[in-house]
Amino acid sequence: MPTTGLTPRLYDAGALALALLGVYLVLWPERPVLPEEAPAWWWIDLVGGVVAALVLLARRRAPVASALVVYGLTVLCTSAWLAGAVATFSLAVRRPWPTAAALGAFSLVIGPVQGLFRLQTEESTSWGNLAWVVAITVALLATGAAIRARHELLDSLIERAERAETEAALRAEAARSAERTRIVREMHDVLAHRLSMVSLHAGALAHRRSASPDEVREALEVVRAGARDALVDLRTILGVLRDPDADGPEGGVDSAAHPPQPTLADLGRLLDGVRSAGTPVTLRDELAGAALPDEAGRTLYRITQEALTNAARHAPGQPVEVVLRGAPGADAELEVTNPLPAVVTAGAPGNGLLGIAERVDLAGGRVLARGPENHHFRVAVRVPWPAAGPRGAPR
Repeated sequence: MPTTGLTPRLYDAGALALALLGVYLVLWPERPVLPEEAPAWWWIDLVGGVVAALVLLARRRAPVASALVVYGLTVLCTSAWLAGAVATFSLAVRRPWPTAAALGAFSLVIGPVQGLFRLQTEESTSWGNLAWVVAITVALLATGAAIRARHELLDSLIERAERAETEAALRAEAARSAERTRIVREMHDVLAHRLSMVSLHAGALAHRRSASPDEVREALEVVRAGARDALVDLRTILGVLRDPDADGPEGGVDSAAHPPQPTLADLGRLLDGVRSAGTPVTLRDELAGAALPDEAGRTLYRITQEALTNAARHAPGQPVEVVLRGAPGADAELEVTNPLPAVVTAGAPGNGLLGIAERVDLAGGRVLARGPENHHFRVAVRVPWPAAGPRGAPR
């Protein structure tokens, strides 16, 4: 059992001193004037009492064995009586109640045997003495058991507190990791979209040989702004990934350092940007002015952004149709389709479709389609739409 306050060495010293005090109290009144006049029983009692006191030093490592040895010595040596009391108390503190009670009863049973084997013939065991020994033994067992119960309670409270602290740290780390993942996912989508728009504007500029200087300047400004914004987004992603434990925009998670996330209310600006890059986009809004919750609207916005980025990358110049439908209390559906190009360009596959599936799963929805279908590439998803939610209608 753990010790509190005093160190184990001080406890051992106290137990040894108490046991030797028992030897002194029993044998000092019977001490001979000269050592050679001492009877044999006196020397045996002295040696047995000292040995019993020394055996107590092993009570922490082997409480049962040390108690049995001390009990055996008390049969022959009256001076070991305090050592037996210390052994009983220590046994109750360090072993469960059934074990301590059984050995305590054993010590009471062998008590009367002392009357048969005691080397002092002047004394005998009386019922009064036996009752006194029983009372002391029961008191020692009860006190030791109470201390053991208190130690176990303290241990359980400490363990519970440590477990709660560990779980809280794990939850906090999981929350930070989830927030980092969310930020990186958001910035990845934004970065991919910006780079795709930069590529489209640059490609369109290369083919517009008859463009006026003002038109060329305007297109270059769009490319420059897109590249600058993409660089800022890339720095943000690297800052989040560089030092996960730091705070602020240079590392870790700081939601306040990032601009508000767009919802369907910002869909118009997204479509205008894609149109300006040379991709015809039409929006068919069948929501009838109903308001989606911000979280669902944000999910559909990002999915639309990713689908438009894929369309611009793999089918440049092809018309894209975006359809929104649904009603409060049911699901909201998004469908983005574009014709497949006549020639499919080879290239490394990206993570756009995987990101769409992850977003839909996080929103509690499901993916209806995300691949070629009747000479068109179709992305269709469905997300929950509660009956009531904050305003944020698309435009």
